[in-house]
Amino acid sequence: MPIIYRTAGAWGAGKGSNLTPTEVDENFHDLDERVEALETDPPSPIEISNITQAGNTITVHMSDGSTFGPFNLPRPVQRPTETLNVSAATLTPAEEQAMFYFRCSHAVGCAVTIPNNSAEAFLVDTEIHFRQTGAGPITFTAASGVTLNKPDGFLAETAVQGAVVTAKKVATNEWDLFGLLAEDVT
Repeated sequence: MPIIYRTAGAWGAGKGSNLTPTEVDENFHDLDERVEALETDPPSPIEISNITQAGNTITVHMSDGSTFGPFNLPRPVQRPTETLNVSAATLTPAEEQAMFYFRCSHAVGCAVTIPNNSAEAFLVDTEIHFRQTGAGPITFTAASGVTLNKPDGFLAETAVQGAVVTAKKVATNEWDLFGLLAEDVT
């Protein structure tokens, strides 16, 4: 039964006069039945089915197929989060080592491979820092599909013992190298 209104409004013309006691009771009864139906058999909520992340954005997927987003995640703090001593001759940083400060001490140097985004999905703007503590240089190599940018006239390796070089991710498979790099004298 439809609710009876006294006046005109968004609901239509209305009755144009006071409601009778029976009409008031019918209105309350109708509303009470509607509330009771909702309490007895509430509608199924639209729930979150999953959340996906791509780079520094997340998208919320709902159970009805709708989505919210993508939403940008806050950027990481741009400072080394952990210092790690590396005595091995090779190193391929893992995603969980974003923002690390590696101290490479192998006597003949350390070969660092910057991984493809498909293997280690570092966020764009990630920085990884490397310090040459051993006698041998730290050399940087790009994995297949990765571009490693360095200044013209310099090699992708540290210049001297004590040199610090930073690798900064600037695009999906592109990194910039900067710091105390060895001069290309060829």
